[in-house]
Amino acid sequence: MNRVAKSSRSSVTGDVISKELVRLRRKFHYSEDVIARLSFFYSIFRAEKIIENLRKPPEFMAVRVNSLKADPKRVLEDLRATGINVRFSNIFPDVLLIKIEGPFDLPKAEKRIIAKDKSAEGVMLGANLYAPGVLEVDASVEIGDDVIITTKFGEVVAYGTAKISAKEKARKGVVAEVKKSKYKIPNVKILRPFINGEAYLSTLASTQMLKWFAPTPDDKILCISPNAEDLVYLLQLTDGEADITVISKTDLEDVRIREGLRKMKMEFYEKRIKWHVIDYRYLNFDPESYDMAFISPRSSRIGLRPRLSAFLKEEDIIALSRDARRLLDRVVPAIRKGGRLLFTVISLDPAEGELIVRYLINNWKLKPVNKDYKWGAPGFKEIEGGEKTFRIYPDIHDDIGFFGALLEC
Repeated sequence: MNRVAKSSRSSVTGDVISKELVRLRRKFHYSEDVIARLSFFYSIFRAEKIIENLRKPPEFMAVRVNSLKADPKRVLEDLRATGINVRFSNIFPDVLLIKIEGPFDLPKAEKRIIAKDKSAEGVMLGANLYAPGVLEVDASVEIGDDVIITTKFGEVVAYGTAKISAKEKARKGVVAEVKKSKYKIPNVKILRPFINGEAYLSTLASTQMLKWFAPTPDDKILCISPNAEDLVYLLQLTDGEADITVISKTDLEDVRIREGLRKMKMEFYEKRIKWHVIDYRYLNFDPESYDMAFISPRSSRIGLRPRLSAFLKEEDIIALSRDARRLLDRVVPAIRKGGRLLFTVISLDPAEGELIVRYLINNWKLKPVNKDYKWGAPGFKEIEGGEKTFRIYPDIHDDIGFFGALLEC
């Protein structure tokens, strides 16, 4: 009888959880697998709060000042002179914070243009909608019509003016000019400090981790798939003197990183970096050939803000975790004894964070380095080494969902 009662209770509990997962999937347009994993690690109540924050931008947009080119105070004054609401970060003296305005109520229109998910996220912040980002245009839309721009799920992200007719077969350029978006960020790319490479967009999370990394001008540093912004910060922290090698997995990734440096007027430093394009399966380094390594592998990016939808399956996340471990298996032997490894991902799933660190502890005998938290919080203390890692939680901190760990070899 007790066994039957327990089975009945278990069935009822499972039904309740399943219904809740379906409700959250319909509400947020995140897959049940993603919601279930966040619920398992954070509780289903907190998972809902986390996703609510992921689907909107932070309150402030972080801007790093390029100390190789400009003084933070002057950049602040230049931006304020344009009317932008900007202030210094209370934590990092080389970081400025620009206020993101909203959410706003949007005007209504009878006609609509449906944007692809990624494009909708940019339009929600004030960007115009371009042809590659269009999913569908109402059949009655004509040039000059007032339109609402929505996601494929009907969520309105902006109001604007159509620049094309639905009858046009070949669409290119701007399809809808945004007049009012749900949120608004300044178009900083047209401002002098950004044109001159004196300032660039970043995150507080990556700034904290690179400061933990603490590279010096004498270090020989290996970077695997860094973004251009973090590469510039490595150059700043080493006065542009460190011996840096960048490895990209594809030619496209290599071009993207290099173009990012050029947009920030860093051509002089680009020439001093060693560039390689190698499929990670064929990476092969001389033992202990680098002092430090910075690894930012491909991840689920469940932590990016704003992210309006996420349809990954559990096997996708597990595969990404497995690929990260395989990459680290090739990189760790290249770091000298006593050297440091910085591992970062834009993810809230411990399979891409703390469980990777546990793997490095048990399989490679690496030691997590405990640092002071100027900002952020430790990772999952229940997972070995997690208490010495770094996490940013969107429902607590005003930034992306992020994981980082610094380990000694």
